[in-house]
Amino acid sequence: MATEERVLCFERKLLEELGVFQGLSLEVQKYLPVVTSSSRLVYLNRSDAEHDQRYKQLIPYVLVIRNDRILRYRRGRGGQETRLHGLYSVGIGGHISEEDNGLFSTGLGYHEGMRRELLEEVAMDGAKEVAVAVINDDSTEVGCVHFGVVHVMHVDDETIVGRRSGIVGPEFIPILEAAKDPSGYESWSRFCLEHLDLLLSKAAASSAAAPERVMD
Repeated sequence: MATEERVLCFERKLLEELGVFQGLSLEVQKYLPVVTSSSRLVYLNRSDAEHDQRYKQLIPYVLVIRNDRILRYRRGRGGQETRLHGLYSVGIGGHISEEDNGLFSTGLGYHEGMRRELLEEVAMDGAKEVAVAVINDDSTEVGCVHFGVVHVMHVDDETIVGRRSGIVGPEFIPILEAAKDPSGYESWSRFCLEHLDLLLSKAAASSAAAPERVMD
């Protein structure tokens, strides 16, 4: 029998100590260093973590941009998160698995997990990214047990390969088109599209202030 996946989590009370918010927060530097501290992280069996609201699963959520276009796809039935099937998404990412270990003792684990997700889901690598926001959505069943870290990644071309059955019809579309009607998107994507100008501006400012991390 296959061993169950164990996923990276932190206790919800840590979020309560920092300040619970609903939706998207640009205060990424307030939350990210704390919730990724090795002393505050645990691995839980995914089947337990999905239903235990005492914990938040840490999820990288990467917006892939080329010029004025954004990568969009539809959540397919091959994805493990059945509560999102059929919805559009502009975020690439997923759970950080115990198999990504090495983790935060070297500062590489979170980003290694994000890189693995990008490679597995759309075969995209070698681009630059910057963390710009965090997401907490306790209004939905799935949101109650997840905490998102929004990254903006700029790429030089639109070559993508959908590698998972959970990623349906990945394509770059004009940002204006993506944001025109957010009703068909999962909640995290709606938050990002509603504040996309701010997220892109923050990414540009962060990139100018410090070198971006290169995913290679």
